[in-house]
Amino acid sequence: GSIADADRYLDLGCGSGILATLLAREHPDSEVFAVDASWAAVDATRRTAAGTAVVTRWASDLVGFAEASLDVIVCNPPFHSEASVSTALSEFLFREAARTLRPGGIMLTVFNSHLEHRRALQRLVGPTEQLGRNQKFTVTRTVRI
Repeated sequence: GSIADADRYLDLGCGSGILATLLAREHPDSEVFAVDASWAAVDATRRTAAGTAVVTRWASDLVGFAEASLDVIVCNPPFHSEASVSTALSEFLFREAARTLRPGGIMLTVFNSHLEHRRALQRLVGPTEQLGRNQKFTVTRTVRI
């Protein structure tokens, strides 16, 4: 499926909300959700997305979303859990994405290049291709089977 014709988008770990806001502006007839475990991030997203139809949720998971209910998930996963670098949180988010993405749904992920997220995405979500990479960041596209 094309990102251009999706009905339901989710910015998982939305941070300041810039991705959700761009999606809402680009796809005004689609539903766009933004979820983050940080109240400060959700508050920032509400300010960034003001004037758009972005629906924000303060949550550490996607319990409020039904299985196979989303078309596209964009994610910039956190690279640390409190003070320690951890992949456990990212893998938890990838499992949540796998549960809520419809078959054929797309997950676009940007992460620090030194992290091995591509393998985890491949294992937990589906076939994953690298779209771009530099010393700092890697961008991947994963298709839910």
